[in-house]
Amino acid sequence: MNLDARLLAAHAASDGAALARLYAEAAELGGPGADFYLTQAWIFALEAGVPEAENYGARLRAQGLA
Repeated sequence: MNLDARLLAAHAASDGAALARLYAEAAELGGPGADFYLTQAWIFALEAGVPEAENYGARLRAQGLA
């Protein structure tokens, strides 16, 4: 299943932890939406209480985005 399909499935299931990881995966692909995807990863990670939240936040802060 491709990334878009996995994101849609995670949204449908309201799976915040999966959404955090999938948005982080999308951010890793780079491109013009990478900052948006990393921000979404951070938000979902914070909401889900997953440990990756600190990493995502640190990456955003390092880029001057948080």
